[in-house]
Amino acid sequence: MLGSVAGRNGQFSKVAFGAAMIAALGLAGCPSVRRAPPSPAEAPPAGVTPLAAGVTRYRVIGEESLLAVLAYRGGALATLGHNHVIASRALSGVIDLREPLAASRFELRLPVGSFEVDEPRLRSGRGESFAAPVPDSARDGTRRNLLGEDVLDAAHFPDLVARAVALSGGPRDFVARVEFEVRGARHAVDVPVQVDRPAADRLHVSARFPLEQRALGLTPFSVMLGALRVEDRLDVELDLSARRVP
Repeated sequence: MLGSVAGRNGQFSKVAFGAAMIAALGLAGCPSVRRAPPSPAEAPPAGVTPLAAGVTRYRVIGEESLLAVLAYRGGALATLGHNHVIASRALSGVIDLREPLAASRFELRLPVGSFEVDEPRLRSGRGESFAAPVPDSARDGTRRNLLGEDVLDAAHFPDLVARAVALSGGPRDFVARVEFEVRGARHAVDVPVQVDRPAADRLHVSARFPLEQRALGLTPFSVMLGALRVEDRLDVELDLSARRVP
């Protein structure tokens, strides 16, 4: 969950974050698994199958892609907290196009250490609920809790993974059945995605969708018997650019 509370004696910040990956990506607190080494930014994620006949593969361009997750304060004392924007530009992975397009698949990986909290230009333009500046202490505390052992446990689980296991619709608007892997647990969520080809060797995938934390096995953070809490709903924004593999 994500949230920060301004207390009488200082600033208290707490995180329990559900994702997106992805595009998402999701978070879940589950039993430990053996740590896998982080994948290089330009390499396919671990477990990606070799390129098969009839498949056109695109590799994600991390610096041209963005995942942003919006978390909202709630409860009777909501004005004491902050809404947050959690974002990363470090996505890697591959998108394999097949014919028909509904047979296409993707696999994405995101190092959790790449998350940044409340970048000013990402908060800008989101309306009054994101207009108030967030103190550095709240931003730092939110990120520290996000990466801590109670949430993402980045020390033992450095990556989030998202895989499309089914696809329906098209030719531009699809619904992807996405399997999110976090802390060794897997949760399947239906995600609306749009696919565009701005150039012969380029692919752009975008997604805008709400995601309930409880759908990923998370309990939204709350204090004072729920008088101050993080809302269950998160809003996920994904813009993914990819280049065709020769």
